[in-house]
Order: sequence, then structure tokens, then C-alpha cells
Amino acid sequence: MNAQRHLDRASSMNEKIILKRLLSSSSVKSNVFQEEKLLVHRLHSTASETSDEEEIVSWNLTSSNENREYGEIPLKAYWTYFSECGLFWLSIYIVSTVSWQVLRIMTDFWLTKWSEDKHANEQVFYYLFVYALFSFGSICLSMVSNCTGQTAGARARYQLHNSMLENLLKCPMKFYETTPLGQIINRFSNDLSIIDKKIATSIQRLIQFFLMCVSAFIVNSIVTPWFLVFAAPICVVYYVIQKFYTCSLRELQRLDSIARAPILSHYSETDTGLETIRAFKQQETFTNVFFHKLDCHTNVFYIINAGNRWLGIALDYLGAVVVFIAILVSLVSSTVFPHLVTPPLIGLAINYTLLLPIYLNWIVKFLSDIEMYMGAVERISDCSKLPIEDYNSEAEVPKNWPLRADIRLEKASVQYDSSQQPVFTNLNLTIPHGQKIGICGQTGSGKSSLAMCLFRMAPLQEGQVFIGDRNISTIPLRRLRSCLSAIPQDVIMFSGTIRDNLDLRKEFTDEEIWHCLELAQLKKTVSEYAGELYGQVKEGGENFSAGERQLFCLARGILHNTTCLVMDEATSSLDADTEKTLINAARSAFEKKTVIIVAHRLQSLLDCERIIVLESGKIVEDGSPCQLLAKPGGVLASMLRATQSTK
Repeated sequence: MNAQRHLDRASSMNEKIILKRLLSSSSVKSNVFQEEKLLVHRLHSTASETSDEEEIVSWNLTSSNENREYGEIPLKAYWTYFSECGLFWLSIYIVSTVSWQVLRIMTDFWLTKWSEDKHANEQVFYYLFVYALFSFGSICLSMVSNCTGQTAGARARYQLHNSMLENLLKCPMKFYETTPLGQIINRFSNDLSIIDKKIATSIQRLIQFFLMCVSAFIVNSIVTPWFLVFAAPICVVYYVIQKFYTCSLRELQRLDSIARAPILSHYSETDTGLETIRAFKQQETFTNVFFHKLDCHTNVFYIINAGNRWLGIALDYLGAVVVFIAILVSLVSSTVFPHLVTPPLIGLAINYTLLLPIYLNWIVKFLSDIEMYMGAVERISDCSKLPIEDYNSEAEVPKNWPLRADIRLEKASVQYDSSQQPVFTNLNLTIPHGQKIGICGQTGSGKSSLAMCLFRMAPLQEGQVFIGDRNISTIPLRRLRSCLSAIPQDVIMFSGTIRDNLDLRKEFTDEEIWHCLELAQLKKTVSEYAGELYGQVKEGGENFSAGERQLFCLARGILHNTTCLVMDEATSSLDADTEKTLINAARSAFEKKTVIIVAHRLQSLLDCERIIVLESGKIVEDGSPCQLLAKPGGVLASMLRATQSTK
């Protein structure tokens, strides 16, 4: 218990560094910030009554292993987003938006001219017609601008989503073993939500307000040129405030993304292990852990909103100064130059001036928001560039490969990470075609890694693996994996029909599928199911038992006529009768093909033609079950005796 407390206390200390010193002037100029240990207090409503509970719920927020970026968002993130929008739609949007704003200015000047004309009453129809023409043009251009802007945004989010999804589906297994689930969920939920709902609209509004602001400056410059003397330093102040705020908000948004991932991971893991949590009565512990992680995220969220309020107050005060100066300059100009600055022009200038602070405020806000949102584009772009497996190999492979599933490993070595010990080294193994072979050993002996080598899912550091006398490193991954079947411990079935789960590409007839179901001993089960082949499968196949899901996986392999079947701990969660049914079905369906069974239960391997015993990545025994069991002091015999003695 004391050791556990020390571990929990150490993890709690790690959590204290999640927040950075962000709202200081020095943070604006520095791209790398000094970390500061800022204690994150639990909310009073979720505080535990005892110190023991506080130690238990102190889980490390930084366990997400998400690399945090510092400094400004790189220009390549903007380039990525705008390139995905499409040049055609962007061009139409920019032209229509600029034309729309020009027409708005012309409309206002036309009204000014109308009010100055002493003979306007005699030409009402003329002025009204031109005004209506300008207004109609503005409305049409406004519709074109909004439609093309949203179309460009929709194209960008579609391309970014598909690019990330396609890349993640091709990532090696190491990525999924080292990347927390919450981080991946965060990309598809929060980051994509920002791109879907906020970026396109924010960019549209920014461009509109920028053009309005430029229009206001142009109008004021025409009416009262002296306004530019005061406008220049005011714009500099706006720029300084914007940069200061953006720098802080950018880092806070990155922290928000990092702090959100552990919440999603914890929720997903808790949902998966709900039965175990309830069995050990740990509901309160996991609830406290969730609230603790939520508190950390809430701290960041609170500071983001506080920063927004600070920006609003600062810009409101500065906007009041702009309005005062603009009105003062207009009034002085009309007094000094009454013939040049007419009352209608003063009214037009004041009208634009009153809106100028609003435009500037929104420009600053949208500039900051867009830079903050571009962090989502940066993260998604990074996911789209992760190293992937070589799916698109152009190596030529005979159409009938492999005719025989002769498997040969020559001095094969597997090491998942350079900081870890190799799983096995210099392993030599030959499995003739059609042999039924069992692989056993203690946990960590390399059983599953050996099976994964055949699918190129385990990184082969040295040596070679041959199937059908061909080095599998020269075989395109899609082709290689389509020639092998696997029955894992946890079989996943997808939502849809039974037929879809067996033949998604509609390559086989119903008769062929029924024949495979019969070989897999599922024909009776499916024929009694509502809808038969077209019966609905719930998410994860929860309307079928674990054994039935394993048999469906076997039926899929039979249907696709693969030459080798790999059963990786497939029977570990099954009862004895279901295990016997599965193994018998596999042997009869793959009678003349290679079957590799990886198992902890030694009883399920005794009917194999050959058994290999692994220990620390090395083959310590190899032979038929009778030979190995008769061997004095044999490893298999001792393992079997130990298993029987525990029953």
C-alpha cells in the first residue's frame, strides 16, 4: 500500500505541470516557455474526504503521450487548409466578396449624392432605380459569396477527414499500441468539429469585416484625410493587443486539446471495463478519477474564457477612443472646410466611424480564433502524414500464389522498440504445407509475435520469412493478408447483415456462403436467425456469443479460400465444448491446408501433428505431442502437469 501511495504521489506531481505561464508579456516573444508547477486543485463538489482517495485518483494527465507543439502555427497549416478548399472555389469566393463590398460602398455614396442633389425630387425614379440596382447586385453577390465560401469549407473538411482516416487505417500496429485511444478520438471529434463548424465561417467573417474596415478607412480618408494621422498608431495598438492575445490563446488551445484526450481515454476505457469495475466495487474510484481529469480540463477552459473577456474589455475601450477621434476630426474638418466637407459626407463618415470599432474588434477576435482553430488543421495534417505500411507495392506476384502454404523463417528477429529487448532473435522454423501445428509457451515468450510475423504486423529487424517459397517482404500487404486467415481472441463483427460480415464486396453467391456456414457449423444458427443471411448484426456482434463470433470468423476464412489459418489465443475465452467445436470445425474445413494454433490451454494442442514450445523467444522443444510428453523433464510435460495440478 505504501509503494502504491508513492507511485500515485509521483503521478500527481506530473499532473501539476499541465498549465503554463501564458498571460505574461514575455510569453509573447518566446516560442519555448518555461514550465511552471501550478497546482490544480480539485473542485469542492468533487473533493474526496480522505487523503487516501486523493492519492488514488491522482492519475497522470500527461499519460496521453501527446507531443505538445510550441510557438506560432506554421504557415503550412494555412496552406494545407486553403489548398484543400480548391483554387476554383476560393477564386470565386474572393472575387464575389470584394465585388459585394465595392457595391455596398457605391450604394452608400449614391445615397450621399442623392441627398446632396438639389433637384433630386425631379429625378426620384432615376436615383431609386440605380439604388435598387446596386442593392440587388449586393444581395446576389452576398449569396454567391456565402455559398462559395461554405462550399470551399465543406470541400476542405471532407478532404482533411478522408486523408486522415485513410492514413490512420494504414498505420502500423505500433502506432495503435503506443497512442492512447483518447488522442485518436479527439482528432475525429473535437478537431474535426472545429474544422466542420468554425473555421470556414470564421474565415468568411474575417474577410468580410476586414473589407468593411478597409471601406471605413477609405471613406474617412476621402472625407477627412487627417483621420489617417490618428488611425496609424491606433492600428498599431490593435496589432499589439491581437498578437499578445493570440500567443496566449494559441498555447491555451493546445493545452485544451491535450487535457481533453485523457478524459476521452478514461471514458472509453471505463466503458470497456465496466463489468470488472463493478465486480471489484471500484465505481467511486473511477468516478473520482474522471472528475479529477475533468477538473484539469476545466481549469484550461476557464482561463480561455477569461482571456476572451479581457480581450473584449480592452477592445471596447480602444474602440471608444477611435470613435471619439474620428468624430472630433470630422467636426473640425466641417468647421474649417465647410465647402469641401458637406453635411451628407460628414454623416456618411460618422456612420462608418461608429461601425469601425466593431469591425476592428471582430477582426482581432477572428484573427485570434482562426489561429487557434488552425491548430486543429495542424494536428489533423500531422495525422495524415504518419508513417504507414507499404500497401501500394508494385511487386508482381503470380495470380495463383501461394499454391502451397509452406512457411519458413530464417534467422528471424523481432523487436518492437529499440529501448526494449528483442522478442526473439535468429529464429529458424519450417512449417510444411498442410501441417497442423500448435505453438505454446509462457506469457511473453513470443507466441503471438511469431504469428504476427506472417502478416507483417510485427516489425522484422533481421532475417526473412517465406510463404510458398517467396519472401513476404516482396508481397504487397493487401495480397499477403488476403491469403491468410486469422481468428483472434476478440472477434469484432460490424453493424449490418450477416452476409455483409462474411462477404462485404459481394463476391460470392448465397449458395457458396451457406456451404461455408455449414463447414463452420453455423448453418443451423443462421437458418434459425431472423432474416437468415440478411439478419441484422448489432454493433460488435453483441447479439452473438463469443464462440459464434469465432465461428463466423472461421467461415469468412473458408469463404475466401485462404491457404493458411492462424488461431491466436482464439479459444482462451471459450468454454470447453465451444472450444472443441471451433477446433474440430477448423481442422475439417482446413484439412489440406496449414493451421497454426497459438494457445495457453495445452489440452487444445494435444491433437496437433506438431507442437513448438517457446521460451524467451527461443524454440526449446519441437516435435509431436507424444514425443514431447514422453520426454523426461520435458518443458511441455512439466507445463501440462502444472496446469492439471492447479485444477
